[in-house]
Amino acid sequence: MKGVTRTALLLFALLFGVGGCRYTFWPLIPPEESYPERVSIGGELVEEEGRVIARLNVRRWPEPDYLELRWYAGEELVEELSIWVEEPGGVEATLPYEPGAYYRLLVIVAGRPVLQLDLGVPNLPPPPSAPDQEPAADSGS
Repeated sequence: MKGVTRTALLLFALLFGVGGCRYTFWPLIPPEESYPERVSIGGELVEEEGRVIARLNVRRWPEPDYLELRWYAGEELVEELSIWVEEPGGVEATLPYEPGAYYRLLVIVAGRPVLQLDLGVPNLPPPPSAPDQEPAADSGS
C-alpha cells in the first residue's frame, strides 16, 4: 500500500506540479529566420550653374523597385521624380534651383521615406514671446 501511495503521489506531483511549465509552441526551438534585407541609400546635393545634381549611392537594394524623389522649396513641392532601380549603384537626378532658398530632397522607397538631404538654411519663425514678459523699454539718455 505504501508503494501505491508513493507512486500516486509522485504521479500527482508530475502531472499538476510541473504542468505550468509546459512550452506553448512546437517545436521547442523555433526555426531561425533570416534577417530581412533593408534598403540603404546615401547621397549628396551638388550645386552647379542654376541647378542641383542629386548624387545618390544605393548601397543595399533587395529587389527591383522605384526610387521616388520629392524636391521641396521650403514647404512647396517643386518636382517629383520616379527612378527605376534594379541593383545597388549610383543614381543621379538634376533638379531646379534658385540660390538663397532652402531646399530639401526626400527619397522614398515603397511609400517610406529613407533619406532626406537639405540645401540651404531653413527660415524658422521667431520664437513666441512669453505672455508674462513686457517689451523692453528703451532707456534713453
